[in-house]
Amino acid sequence: MALVDRGRVGHGLASAEAQALADLLPLLACGEEAAAIAFVRLAQRQEGTLAATLAAIGVEEDVHQALLAALGEMLPEPDRGGEQRRVARRFHQSLAADGPLVHLARIAAVDAATCTILSRMLARGRPLARDPRTFALFSQIRADEARHVASARAAVAGQGDFRSAAAEARAGLARLIASGGEAFERLGVDPDRLVRDVGVLPQGLV
Repeated sequence: MALVDRGRVGHGLASAEAQALADLLPLLACGEEAAAIAFVRLAQRQEGTLAATLAAIGVEEDVHQALLAALGEMLPEPDRGGEQRRVARRFHQSLAADGPLVHLARIAAVDAATCTILSRMLARGRPLARDPRTFALFSQIRADEARHVASARAAVAGQGDFRSAAAEARAGLARLIASGGEAFERLGVDPDRLVRDVGVLPQGLV
């Protein structure tokens, strides 16, 4: 994955938009941090091609985390950043309960929701779409997350019924992002609709 020029990310945002992005960043970055750790641990429990795939995803999640950290250094201090990180970290840690296959199913559900969140933030005419560097960064992350969903789905396919666990993960993520309603609104995203859509598990996802 090509790295975005960190020195220019975020420079096309108005001050209120930069603050909104800063306020959402702890929620987004914590997910990448947790995913990097999760995929490395999951890779250690597998063998062969699957282990290599999961390990590679872990490396990509580490890159995402580094890029978001660099972005955060160029944005204002987030409101309630520490509190949001703690809540987000507890949520992502809870996904690991009940074994590696259930964990992968939950990750697939959450990563698919992350793609939805980023797509709404990057939609045409919205602030992030008008800032080329920030748009490129989040577009990279969205594309990678879509591949991670496909890999996680393939790993659990035919291994059991994970719909309930995945649905619970989506509902938990919806509650988590609801705290960012005002920030999403400042970035042109309807927070009520986003929370509603994130909280629903798409048919056939797992």
